[in-house]
Amino acid sequence: MIYRSFGATGLTLSQLGFGAMRLPLTKQYDPSAIDETKAAEMLYYAIEHGVNYVDTAWPYHREASEEFLGRVLRRRYREKVYLATKMPMWLIKSKEDRIKYFDEQRKRLQSDKIDMYLLHSLGEKSWATTQKFNVLDFLEKMKAQGTIGHIGFSFHDKLTLFKEIIDSYPWTFCLIFLNYVDDEFQAGIQGLEYAHKKGVTVMIMEPLRGGKLARNVPPEIIQIIAQTGRVQTPAEFALRWIFDRPEVNCVLSGMNTLDQVRQNLAFAANDHRGTLSAREKELYVQAKQIFKTRTKVSCTECGYCITCPQKIPIPFILNIYNDAYMFNAFEQSRWMYRVFVKPENRAENCTACGECEKKCPQNIQIARVLEEAHKILTDKM
Repeated sequence: MIYRSFGATGLTLSQLGFGAMRLPLTKQYDPSAIDETKAAEMLYYAIEHGVNYVDTAWPYHREASEEFLGRVLRRRYREKVYLATKMPMWLIKSKEDRIKYFDEQRKRLQSDKIDMYLLHSLGEKSWATTQKFNVLDFLEKMKAQGTIGHIGFSFHDKLTLFKEIIDSYPWTFCLIFLNYVDDEFQAGIQGLEYAHKKGVTVMIMEPLRGGKLARNVPPEIIQIIAQTGRVQTPAEFALRWIFDRPEVNCVLSGMNTLDQVRQNLAFAANDHRGTLSAREKELYVQAKQIFKTRTKVSCTECGYCITCPQKIPIPFILNIYNDAYMFNAFEQSRWMYRVFVKPENRAENCTACGECEKKCPQNIQIARVLEEAHKILTDKM
């Protein structure tokens, strides 16, 4: 395992981190039904082979992930890893909620101290919540008491807000969404470079875009990978792009089989920083364009449409609809539609009132697209 410096803390983290959001299940459509035998085997194997960073959050696996980690890490290995979780910012409605959820997370994790504590999914609304309820003051107090090791945040919003948040507080680290297809999405490469320049350690989530860059990739992408001159899988091709960046500290992978753990560990056993040639970088750009040409609808997830009277999560549905075609991920998108969208909020409930279409900067015919997306995502074509 290759280890990278965790900023100026003196700590080193494994460049591959274990993300506990996509653990194996005993029931296909019940994320809370973690297959604890398989998941524990994966986690133990990863730790035994050098992984020292484990990441979870309040909502993962319908709130079962933290409790699972609390049980299995207590049996073995708690002292061998840095354990990270995140404050559920959407639940913070008062100053009292800060300690309420923090204490509950420590209870779930069976750990007095949370080594790395993040504000979860900062965006415009949650950043306002952070300021309104003095959340950072609370985290500083907990850190002084020794119940938090290091303070960070995960991010899902626009680059301008990311820079504002970075500049607002002496963060130790942040966690951003990044892969070779989404290098200009949310914080993106610009955010990676900006945070690094400001002395904030950067961790990466979704390096394989939920596995979509590793499974069922189009033949054109396979051809591009072959042109690199390296013998590598699509997963390794995607991970190499991330690991090449010296600004990156730890890359989280949401692995759900022991084989995936073994494959990722084998790849992370080598130092890939600065190893990509100029020609290879051009090939990544070509691969990105191939995926982009498969996009079905030009949704930028700006959120102007989310005041739907039927409470249909339009950006989410259009995103997984796009993913189905871009990444040949029809089954995964259908699974996400069934698991994450309640029946009463699915696209078939659209009344074609037109309110969303009036607000859409991309002039998408949303009602028509939702009808088509529902057919695809329920396999009713």
